Amino acid sequence: MKPNERSKDIASLFTMTVTVVGLMVFAYSAFALAFQTITFEWVLLGLVTLLFVSRVDAGITRAGNPITLSETFIYVTALLYGTHAAVVLAGLEIAARSVGSKDRRPTMLFNSAAMSLSIFVSSAAVTFAFGAPRLLVSDVGRLVLAAGMLAVVHSLLHSITMSAATALKEARSVFATWRESLLWTSISVLAGAASACLIVKLIAAASFYAFIVSVPILAVSYFTYRTYLDRVETTNRHAEQMAELHLKTIEALAIAIDAKDEVTAEHVQRVQIYATGLARLFGLSEPEIEALKAGALLHDVGKLAVPDHILNKPGVLTPAEFEKMKVHTIVGAEILERVGFPYPVVPVVRHHHERWDGRGYPDKLRGDEIPMTARILTLSDCFDAVREDRNYRKAMTRDEAIAMLNEGSGTVFDPNVVRTFLDHLDEFEDEIREQHVDHQRVVLLQQQQAIAQTASTESGPLVYEHIRSAHREVITLYDIAQTIGTSLNLRDTFAVFSSRLEDIVSYTTCALYLIRPDSTDLDAAHVAGRHAELFSGKSIPSGSGITGWVVANRRPMHNCDPRLDFDVLKVEPPEQYKTATVVPLMKDDLMLGALAMYSADLSSYTADHLRLIEAVAKLASDAIANAVHHERTETSALTDLLTGLPNARALRYRFEEEADRARRHRDTFSVLMMDLDGFKAVNDKLGHQAGDQLLRELTALLLSHIRSSDFVGRYAGDEFVAILQVGREEVTELSRRIQLTIDRHEFGFAGSKLFMGVSVGSSSFGVDGETLDELLLAADRAMYADKAKRKALFSESRSLSTNDSGQYRIM
Repeated sequence: MKPNERSKDIASLFTMTVTVVGLMVFAYSAFALAFQTITFEWVLLGLVTLLFVSRVDAGITRAGNPITLSETFIYVTALLYGTHAAVVLAGLEIAARSVGSKDRRPTMLFNSAAMSLSIFVSSAAVTFAFGAPRLLVSDVGRLVLAAGMLAVVHSLLHSITMSAATALKEARSVFATWRESLLWTSISVLAGAASACLIVKLIAAASFYAFIVSVPILAVSYFTYRTYLDRVETTNRHAEQMAELHLKTIEALAIAIDAKDEVTAEHVQRVQIYATGLARLFGLSEPEIEALKAGALLHDVGKLAVPDHILNKPGVLTPAEFEKMKVHTIVGAEILERVGFPYPVVPVVRHHHERWDGRGYPDKLRGDEIPMTARILTLSDCFDAVREDRNYRKAMTRDEAIAMLNEGSGTVFDPNVVRTFLDHLDEFEDEIREQHVDHQRVVLLQQQQAIAQTASTESGPLVYEHIRSAHREVITLYDIAQTIGTSLNLRDTFAVFSSRLEDIVSYTTCALYLIRPDSTDLDAAHVAGRHAELFSGKSIPSGSGITGWVVANRRPMHNCDPRLDFDVLKVEPPEQYKTATVVPLMKDDLMLGALAMYSADLSSYTADHLRLIEAVAKLASDAIANAVHHERTETSALTDLLTGLPNARALRYRFEEEADRARRHRDTFSVLMMDLDGFKAVNDKLGHQAGDQLLRELTALLLSHIRSSDFVGRYAGDEFVAILQVGREEVTELSRRIQLTIDRHEFGFAGSKLFMGVSVGSSSFGVDGETLDELLLAADRAMYADKAKRKALFSESRSLSTNDSGQYRIM
């Protein structure tokens, strides 16, 4: 059974018991009074009380019920006519006061019974202590004592009965409810007792009808007192309103501060429910409970002194960063000390990061040294916080959070608090659901708010969401700048900023277009998101589509039809794209390319989206420029600039790969070395331009004979080396074909024809050696043997000669 239901059941039982007992007492007194002589004076006193006095409201309440002048005349009746007459008058007075009031009808019987019961007990006690009522009139001292005892006993018994009924019904503390009206009711009790004494003495000294004269006198006195109370109440209300205004101002600022740390108002409400529930279970006072409510809201106000990049750092904090983080408890406590709360909030804020084992901060308190309020808040806040997503971590499930509490019991958390919390967790969660702040409902509402982009900007929660959103932007842009600034790999750079960009700007497909080094076309160098495979490898001519226009004009295009790009790219995505935004990527005045965002989910991008995309593009441009430069520098470091073939450094890298493969598979491969015959004479007689052109033509011939899976590179000068995944016989045949092709090829230069020859030599991995130097030495020996053999075919030494037709031949 829920705690609220139990309280209601107890309240119903209590109310029924008091009603039955009180009505029995009323019936008994009425029965006893029927057998007594009923005087005209008593009847007149009763009528005046019921018809006139009961209508005068003194403006004071006892446990929510108004106090009237009729209590004074009930005391007079008890002092003059005894217990039974006072009980009957008290019951009838409550009933008469309830007539015509719809709100009072359901509780009329209980109120009459409670009044009858309290008057019966107090009057009987006075009779027992001081004797018959009429004996008191002549003795002023005994009369005053009797009247005082009558009023005090009645007031205590009646106020406790009414307070208990109210407290049980509202699940509050009986003592706290009774104490709220104690001050003013105690004053009215003393005034009622004194007035009753005066009226009784006035009747005894003059005549019975003298009491009628006392009615207006008492009324004037009570109305004067009520005016005073009204002024006091107005002053108190003004003070409360100012205090509430100050508190609401602090609350608004605290929520705004928490919004930076992704803390929601619902999180604060849940923590307050957990904390106040635990506080009541441990019997904490009302000021301590109020301190916990305020502490749940204000405990992290000191994070104003902690930099944002530390608050939202995804990884583990460094020792220096953690020391900076710990400052927030001290700063928060010092801020709140200046506010001057009427309840102990400061210890809650200062010590909510202390640990049970003494390893917390800032004061390293341990065990019972930590204030109970701080122990309760530590557990309540931690349990709920880990169940919410943050920028730097994902939310835990309920079971994972419970396991965390059990694991930390006795080290981080007070084990008694953990045990009590888990025993009553279901009850707390029932209350959370009743207040509609449970995690599932909040997540659903957040999703609905994300979809409803046109919601009013004046609503409170949306205002705080703007703060959270602005903070997420700063953290995301900082994270992008920090991450891509340390990477020279273009693919890694794009992967980072495209994934982080999605945190603040939604897209279906994000494409990075880069200008080709050798043309003005734009290649889709890297693509992220859905259908990325359709865009990879595609290109857009400068000036064509959205992206081509953006690059040509160096201006962004916002909310365009994506088909303008898709038609040029010749891609047909399986879903309909609705909008596109493209921004240029520039480093100073150098155009690098463009960043394109295509969306099938959003009908249009907002101005904020464009602002964020441009901000990311500026950050990315520097990183992309560095990455492109690094990529091209790395490529040029392994490439011969004249021929475009790999150079000697690339040869060594490729050899190590092939050697490792051959060792693993117990395989072999061949190294082929080639040297142009008489290349120096070409440079000397025809110039270096002729030599360069000859090398480029020779490169084309070599590539036409060597498979793409094999390797050929320029080793040095006029020497070329190939790594071939073939055996000795195949490399011999390939060498013969290459020599024959080059011997027959006419190398043209400046309108003339040049005929060249090439000497070759080869070696085999595992036969002639297992290192590159060993294989090159073996191939070089074979190549010079081949060169000597070719020279023997000519009768003259190598020279450059010409004939009448303008043909040059190396001999």
